[in-house]
Amino acid sequence: MATPFFAAAIALLHQRCFNDPWSEAAAREILAMPGVFCLIAANGDGDGGENPAGFVICRLAADECEIIAIGVAPKRRRAGIASALLAAAMARARGLGAKNAFLEVAVDNFTAAALYRKQGFAEAGKRPDYYRRRQGRVDALIMAKIL
Repeated sequence: MATPFFAAAIALLHQRCFNDPWSEAAAREILAMPGVFCLIAANGDGDGGENPAGFVICRLAADECEIIAIGVAPKRRRAGIASALLAAAMARARGLGAKNAFLEVAVDNFTAAALYRKQGFAEAGKRPDYYRRRQGRVDALIMAKIL
């Protein structure tokens, strides 16, 4: 499980995965929030380095688990890492008392939405213009799952 000590590595990987990347300070702040846990897939970034292959950050509040972010190094994608991280995070959340999980995913992130559906998440709503893109904004799908 990651702690704020891992903020630099998580921020670097987040920058490689997302259009609106986190700084190291932002990652450290998120990791230090109450109820947050982070799981890391080790074994390098595909370049022989020490960077994580992937991460998932979740926040527990009452009996709910919010998946804040999940990312996998570009060279390590399509190897089951995101699926394994998500399954492990949901098992941990259940063990900590969560009964439901939810997340937001950009409507144009078809690969991630397919992963979530495969893991039992279903569309529960939409947030208009939630994510920034170079040419405007896109909606977020809210997806939820009973644990």
